[in-house]
Amino acid sequence: MQDYLGMLTVDPDDKLDHGVKGQKWGIRRSSAALKAAAAKRKASKAAEGEKKPEGTAKKAESKTGAPAKPSGNIQDNVESSSARYARLADQAKAGKAHEMTEQDLKFFNARTEALSKVAKMQQKDSSWLAETAKKVAQQTAQQQVQAVSTAVANKYISGPLIEKLTTAATDKKE
Repeated sequence: MQDYLGMLTVDPDDKLDHGVKGQKWGIRRSSAALKAAAAKRKASKAAEGEKKPEGTAKKAESKTGAPAKPSGNIQDNVESSSARYARLADQAKAGKAHEMTEQDLKFFNARTEALSKVAKMQQKDSSWLAETAKKVAQQTAQQQVQAVSTAVANKYISGPLIEKLTTAATDKKE
């Protein structure tokens, strides 16, 4: 049994066509429909004015100073996530969080939590070394004081005190 799929190779001259976005399978547009669509696109671009260079996100204004109508390009109308977060934070600080949509609340809470986690990860805990050194110094000092007190007790208190107690106890018995 031969593996026919393994034998297939892609020729560089082959045209790889993935179709038109939104076009139905098996439905072909006539040349008249294609020309009409091209003319419609040309007319909308001419009405819109000069095409903006990519990377500019400034809002266009009409001659009266009013903001222009949003274009059909989705990226021109999308608010960046940092701008959205700043807007929602200002709204929350103003006490208008109840006016947020559920989607805005979820976004705001998720971003706030993510930012706090990142801040916590990047935080340098300089007090850890100081606290550890303090604990070690306390334990060492406590051990030394205990050792000194045990030595003093054994040398000065145990010997003479025990002798006096034993002599006092024997004197009472006699």
